[in-house]
Amino acid sequence: MSKKNKHNSIIFLTTLSVYLGLVLVGAPPILTHAALTRNFDVQNEIEVKNDLDNEPENEEIENLSKDDFPALFAQFLSEIREKVKSGKISLPLQTDFNVTESFEKSEFGGGGGGGSSVSNRDLDNFIQSAINQKFLPKAFDLADAEGKSKSLKISLEANSADLSLKISFGKSNAKQFAEFLNREFTSSAIKVEDALTKQIYENTSVMSENNQVFIVIRLPRGTLDALLTDSAK
Repeated sequence: MSKKNKHNSIIFLTTLSVYLGLVLVGAPPILTHAALTRNFDVQNEIEVKNDLDNEPENEEIENLSKDDFPALFAQFLSEIREKVKSGKISLPLQTDFNVTESFEKSEFGGGGGGGSSVSNRDLDNFIQSAINQKFLPKAFDLADAEGKSKSLKISLEANSADLSLKISFGKSNAKQFAEFLNREFTSSAIKVEDALTKQIYENTSVMSENNQVFIVIRLPRGTLDALLTDSAK
């Protein structure tokens, strides 16, 4: 039996006992009605509390609002556009590449490993820097520890169809947190005015499996190429 059902059963039995006691002693009908009404009031209070328990903590919401992943991805694209404009990264960009990093952090230290298939050194350094300075700190802020350590994985992948950012990390309430993120990103997509940022929010999806949260942002390759080509003119 679930925790919620246990609460409801206890409230029902308690209220029933009070109700029968009032009937046996000949209490006025208004008192017996009040006893039944109180049962529904308490039940509603518990249901509201259960819903609130599934919502992220205020600190998590604050961390997310500082700059969420779609906003950071938009910053990343803006910066790579400036690199192309200044000639520090040359076009055309490599069609297919993958940069993947796995990280683990505990009270005793941290470390990680990964790989890259980016052939251009300047582009590779730029992507590695973005992962470590933008996406990694945000992911660690939101991740929950498993035991005494936090682990996460970040990858940036490109092919002829799209450019995608994939982030995964552990979360004790993964399903509820994924649902919360989807609501937040949908809301941001409606409110944001910049066309590219809006497109990024609209192409961001969040899923969960067991205690893992998976965030995937996909930008059509045509949009990326157009953005960078314009900056090179």
